[in-house]
Amino acid sequence: MNKSRITKNTIDGLLFLGILLVIFAVSSMLVKPDFGEVYNIVQVTQKLDSFEEEIPNTIDVIFAGNSEVYRTFSPQQLFKENGISSYCMSESALRLCDALELIKASYDSQTPSVIVLEADTIFSDAYTHKDGYALPTNLIEDIFPIFHYHTIYKAYAPKFIYDDSVPLRTEHALRGFVETNEAVPYTGPADYMSVGDPVGINEESKKYLAEIRKFCEEKNVPLVLTAAPNAKNWTYSKNEALTRYAEKYGLDFVDLNMHLEDMGIDWATDTMDGGNHMSFEGSKKTTAFFGKYLKDNFDLPDHRGDQKYNGWEKDIKEYGLYP
Repeated sequence: MNKSRITKNTIDGLLFLGILLVIFAVSSMLVKPDFGEVYNIVQVTQKLDSFEEEIPNTIDVIFAGNSEVYRTFSPQQLFKENGISSYCMSESALRLCDALELIKASYDSQTPSVIVLEADTIFSDAYTHKDGYALPTNLIEDIFPIFHYHTIYKAYAPKFIYDDSVPLRTEHALRGFVETNEAVPYTGPADYMSVGDPVGINEESKKYLAEIRKFCEEKNVPLVLTAAPNAKNWTYSKNEALTRYAEKYGLDFVDLNMHLEDMGIDWATDTMDGGNHMSFEGSKKTTAFFGKYLKDNFDLPDHRGDQKYNGWEKDIKEYGLYP
């Protein structure tokens, strides 16, 4: 092959590479969200789409976290029993980085009076990337977000294409809560909260916790940490770690695992999967307990009978979960 031929091939190759990089750059600009960087763009986008259906400035309490939230706290029940309006800003395996952005975004249309963060997500992966230590891959995703947010199309596709477990209407009416008829008993040791090996909060979680704290301070809204009853994954060591954190920064920490008798939790009926998540019967007990905590500790209005909240009354009656 002569020199001119080699030169032409080189130029063609560089030109193709340049065009490809431009395509990656432009497409990355199109898919990068307006809010901060997140791990699961599909979950965050869908949750915000549902949340935007709420009448502006009508939500008092935001529950943030992973599936522990939407199996433990029922906004419909909180409203029926206490007149408190709330929303579960939670998704399955939601990471702390995504919880941060959901909390921030909630203030685009609402002015919540209390932010409640469930602790299970604090002791899980918090990275915006799938693997926080895969530096070469993460660097490429940072430069070209199209590779990080390549699943964004799912957020705008018809829901039946990828997930028909929670219809959008139900998602809105239940304000993020997911009701289930499943009940699988927990048969492990009753003393799962006994002292075990020391546990710490990882550095990435500390980073996002600090950002959530700072945001709440800027909004002058209290941040409450809580831990849902979880016989499979919660321990007294985690309780101690979060207690130290809460005391250090002056936060309330309500560990529901320390109030099982007060709530009347029965592990034979109140868990849907052998001790990890609450069943519907279990959620009634945890929601009732937490509703009393909110009423006793925060000046939250009772919206029952307020015409602005007629939609809540209608949804509660229509779904019939709390006759």
